[in-house]
Amino acid sequence: MTSTTATNIPPPLQATPAPSYSYWGDQGETSDATGTDDSQRRGEGSNEHSPTQSGTCTRIDDDELKNYECAVCFEIMDTPVGCGSCQTRFCRPCLEHVAKQGGARPMCSHCRSPFTLESIQVDEALQEEMKNCMETVLCPFRGCGKKIPINAIKLHVVQCDHIKMKCKFSEWGCEWIGKKKDLEHHDNNECEFRNGMGRLVNAIREKTFSQSETIIRMQGTSINQAVDRNTRHMLMARGRNAGNIFDVLAMSYEAVCFPGRFAASKEIWGDMINQVNSRSLVFNVLLVFPIFLCMGKLPLLMAFSLSNEVSPRGIRRLGPLGLLREFDEEIIALSSTLIALLCMMYDGTGDGTRWARMRMPGTNKSYPFMRDFSAVFIFFACKVFVSFMDLWPGIALLLCTLSFTVSFSSCVAAILEKVSGSQADTLKICKMWPIIVFALRYSFLHQVCLFSQALKGVIFLRLARHASVKHLNANFTLEETECFFSAIPPSIYVAIGVAMTAMDIKNGVVKDWMTAVNAWLVGPCFVACFNLLTYVFYWFGQASGDSIYEEGKRNERIQSNNLLPSRRPVFTGVVITFLALFYVVFIVCV
Repeated sequence: MTSTTATNIPPPLQATPAPSYSYWGDQGETSDATGTDDSQRRGEGSNEHSPTQSGTCTRIDDDELKNYECAVCFEIMDTPVGCGSCQTRFCRPCLEHVAKQGGARPMCSHCRSPFTLESIQVDEALQEEMKNCMETVLCPFRGCGKKIPINAIKLHVVQCDHIKMKCKFSEWGCEWIGKKKDLEHHDNNECEFRNGMGRLVNAIREKTFSQSETIIRMQGTSINQAVDRNTRHMLMARGRNAGNIFDVLAMSYEAVCFPGRFAASKEIWGDMINQVNSRSLVFNVLLVFPIFLCMGKLPLLMAFSLSNEVSPRGIRRLGPLGLLREFDEEIIALSSTLIALLCMMYDGTGDGTRWARMRMPGTNKSYPFMRDFSAVFIFFACKVFVSFMDLWPGIALLLCTLSFTVSFSSCVAAILEKVSGSQADTLKICKMWPIIVFALRYSFLHQVCLFSQALKGVIFLRLARHASVKHLNANFTLEETECFFSAIPPSIYVAIGVAMTAMDIKNGVVKDWMTAVNAWLVGPCFVACFNLLTYVFYWFGQASGDSIYEEGKRNERIQSNNLLPSRRPVFTGVVITFLALFYVVFIVCV
C-alpha cells in the first residue's frame, strides 16, 4: 500500500466533445462558411445521429471512398479492423463496443458470426491505403467548411474550432454546450464555477483522490453521507446571501462551534467571507439582530399591558384614537425602528462599510445624514423598550444586549478574518457598528443618570479629546461610534456647557463650585465606564474567536486522515453559542 503524498493530486478537469452534435445535428443554422446548404450536404442515407463519442458525421459521396467507412457508425475509420470471419471493416472502438455489448457470445453485426476481442484483426493493408489517400471530404462541423484529406480527418476533428464541446464542469452541473472557439470565453466570463464554486469542486476532487485508500476502508453508509453532504453543500452554495438572517446565523454557528471544519470547507459559503463588503453585511446582520429582536417583542408587551389594564369593552370604548394616546411612545418607537430599518436598507450605496453622504446646504461638504437618523431612531426605540422595566432590570437588559451584540459579533468577526486571511478589522468599519453602540450607550446612560448627565459626559470627553488627551480616544471615547457628536465643533460644546451650568445655577442644582464639579464629573464617569465596558466586550470576543479558531485547527489536524471532517465541537464555541441562545430565549420568553 502506497502512502499519500502532497503530489498525489487528480488531473485537472478538461472540456470534452459533446456527443451527437455533428454538422447535421446542429440546429438553428442553414449554411456554413462555404455557402453549402443542408440539402447539398445531407444527400441520401446520411447518418444524422452518430453513436460515436465525438459525434461527427462525415458525408462520403465517392463510391471509391466507401471502403473507408465503418459499417457501424458510417464514419471514416481510424484503425480499420475486422471480426476475422468476413471482409467488412469497422472502427476498432465500434467493434470492441459490439463485443462488450454482446454478452457471452457476441456476433458480428454484418455476417452474424461469433467473435471475441482476441479475434479482432487490424487490416494493415487498408490502413496503409488510407494513410496514403489524398482524397478530401468536408469538415463535419458547421461553420468550418474546410476540405480535409481522408488521412487527416481525425486529426482535424480534434483541432477544429467548430466542434461542439461540453464545459469541464458539466458533470458538476454546468449545462453549457458550445463551439470550441467559445470555450475560453465561457470559462473566463460565463461559467458559474469559474471562482469559488470551481475551487470547491477541485477541493472535493483532490481530497477524494488523495484519500482513496481511506474511502475503500470506510463503510458504504459513510461514503454516501459524504457524497450527499458535498452535493447538498454545492447546491446550497449557489443561494448563500450575506443579507439573509438564516444564512448568517447558520454560518455563525458553524464558525463558532466547528471552526476547523468551517475553514476546511470555506468555499461552501462562497463570497460571504471572501470579500470585505460581504463580511460587512454579515456583521451588520449580527449587530442589528438583538435590537430588532427586542423591538419585535414590543407589540407583545403592548398587548399584555392593554389586557391587564383595560377590559375588552373598555378597548372598544377607547377607539383607535384612544389607543394611540394610550401607547403613543410605543407606536412612535415601532415607527422609529421601521424608519431606521428603511434608512439602513435604502441609503443608496449598496455597500456594507459606508453610508451615503449628502451635500450640506450652502457648502461643498457632504455628510452621512442617514447614519445619524438611524442612530437617533434606534436610540429612541431602545429607550422606550427599557421604559417597560424598573431601573435595575432595564440596566441589566441593556448590558446583556451590549455583551451579546459586541462579544458574539467580534468573536465571529475574528474567526472570519482568520479564515479569509484578511488583516482588516471589518467589524469596526461596517455600517451598523457606530449606530448600535451609539443607541445602546445613550439608552444605558438615560436609564442610569438621565440624558442631561450623559450630555455633560459627552461634552467633557469631547473637549478633553480636542485638548489632545489622546489616550482617551481608544479606551474611553470610541470615536468611531459617536456619530454626529464627533462632527460638532468644540466651540458649540463650550456654549452648550455654559448654558447647562447656567440653568443648573438658576434651578438651584448647583450651589457652589463643589457641586458644580460633581455635576460635571458624574456624566463623564458613566460615559467612560460604558465605553470601557464596550472595549472589554470587544476584546473578549476577539480573544475568544482567536482561541476557538486555533483549537478548531488542532481538532481538524487530528481528523485529517478521515474523509469526513471533524464532528467534535470546540468547547469554548459551544459555551458562547449556548449563552447567545439563552439571551434570545430570555428576550422572547421573559
